[in-house]
Amino acid sequence: MAKIKLRRTNREELPGISVLRDAVAADLDAYPSNHGVLDLEMDVDPDLRHLITHDPDGFFTATERDETLGFAAAHVRSRQCVLSELWVLPQHQGRGAGATLLERVLSYGDRSGAREFLALVPVEPAVQAMLLDHGFVPMAPVYLFGLSMASATKLASALTRLLPGRDVTTDLVTHRGQADLDRIDRVTRNITRQVDHNYWLKDLELRAAFVRQGERIAAYSYGGKSQVGPVAGSTQDAALSALGWAIHLALEAGDTNTLQLRVPAPFTAAVDALREVGARIESTLLVYGKGVSLSFDRSVFGPVCLP
Repeated sequence: MAKIKLRRTNREELPGISVLRDAVAADLDAYPSNHGVLDLEMDVDPDLRHLITHDPDGFFTATERDETLGFAAAHVRSRQCVLSELWVLPQHQGRGAGATLLERVLSYGDRSGAREFLALVPVEPAVQAMLLDHGFVPMAPVYLFGLSMASATKLASALTRLLPGRDVTTDLVTHRGQADLDRIDRVTRNITRQVDHNYWLKDLELRAAFVRQGERIAAYSYGGKSQVGPVAGSTQDAALSALGWAIHLALEAGDTNTLQLRVPAPFTAAVDALREVGARIESTLLVYGKGVSLSFDRSVFGPVCLP
């Protein structure tokens, strides 16, 4: 058997990488995909484009005799390394490519000064075993909820009344309020991520809201066409109200499809509120961590690769 080789993935390869990912993810409800349709002319996933722009050294491709087996990507924010992507084509699984890619990602995090490692992954036995073998521990389930427009309207109306909030998109585009975003990110995720906030606001053109609790900005939320979240708050009450704002902003963007939200199970108030209006749990993911001590009880994740 030839030796598995790793090399850095180039930006020009992103369309092919998207095709590879979709070929693997087509049967996983937790992941958006083109349902296995192979189309090299499709638009590059903007999340991948954002990640490779800011973390180009975190993208890796596994090959054997010039045949692509899979790829992995990671991004580092502050001292936390997040496993953004890890895929191995079905016909090549079980041959060590996944473990080799994960080891390279961990080395990249170490070289970048990371002290914490995080992964949001599907409930797949091989993935669980691989992470456990490399020192990760399971931290919490994450539910992918599907929410109808009628239920979303009802829930947004109820949650936004809990605490005062307002649309601050214009302020954040001009960096007014960045200090509040950084403070809330440090409390909820132990990181700061200005490049990601800029991406959500300017590239994806999501709208954002702040929720105030007393005299202090206590939570932020993002919403737009086809995306609800991320949401984060220094208290559960503030984060719950901010979830209402995220749904409200997504509805105002004119999305006519079912909204999807990725809610960590420890955020029980949000899980209960969604269940009460009839939201469906469409799939479950798991958060794994290494050196991480977070509760995830005041946040709603954004995309899987950029939680």
